[in-house]
Amino acid sequence: MPAPYTAPNNQIRFGNTALFRNLIPPATLEAQSAQEYAQVIHDAQRDKTLLPDTNPLVKRVRDIANHEIPFALKWNDRAKNWKWEINVIKSSDERMVCLPGGKIIVYSGLIDRLHLNDNEIGMMIGHDIAHALREHARERLGRQQAAQLGAGAMPQYLGLSNYGSQQPDIGDQLMSMRYSPADETEADVIGSEIASRAGYDPRAAVTLWNKIDTGTRRSDDGFIWLHPYGPDRRQDLLKRMPDMMPLYAKAVGKTIDQLPNYAGLGRFKKSGR
Repeated sequence: MPAPYTAPNNQIRFGNTALFRNLIPPATLEAQSAQEYAQVIHDAQRDKTLLPDTNPLVKRVRDIANHEIPFALKWNDRAKNWKWEINVIKSSDERMVCLPGGKIIVYSGLIDRLHLNDNEIGMMIGHDIAHALREHARERLGRQQAAQLGAGAMPQYLGLSNYGSQQPDIGDQLMSMRYSPADETEADVIGSEIASRAGYDPRAAVTLWNKIDTGTRRSDDGFIWLHPYGPDRRQDLLKRMPDMMPLYAKAVGKTIDQLPNYAGLGRFKKSGR
């Protein structure tokens, strides 16, 4: 079993994260996410860019996501009651999102333009699901709300139960949420575990983010800027491989020694083996 996840010392988060999350009740965030998702799907239908259920790419993405969802539920009690939906929009955009509440939107450019294989898609979906499960958007939006309260009033002295009724429209922000390095590390660890247990090779996380980095860094609003990636994060991915590889091997019914090489990456045996 992987060791419990702890944020690296140089990524300790400032402030009381639970307090920031409480500024936006989960039901409020999930409701606004559902509204934003419905609007995006409506617009795609109007523009004839929503790929149909019979499309091979839609079937492929849904099959991968549906393999992973059962392994995601333990990370958030609310997720057991989420109404999960997965859709693919035909677009040159190289991005995807899993909104709070389990609404997944994949833009076809992410897969087609970056030539992602199933293992890489599995790692990407697991990563974005992990952001939703760990409520990273809720925390970041809560921080924004706290900043708007001003330095003169601490949120814990406010009636937070009444504050939820005063939430502004935050749905559009969810589609372009920019995460912190600490968020990314947590989503990498949890997302890789989810995908590995579902039978997707965790070594693909490295090739995935290398492709995303190369393919989207050229744009000021590229996907890589929403999910910061660099040498430290790549090293963190490699460091966790000895924990993830046994999960993947078990899922595909092999021993670690029976696994083939992947993209020049080794088998990452646990020390002492």
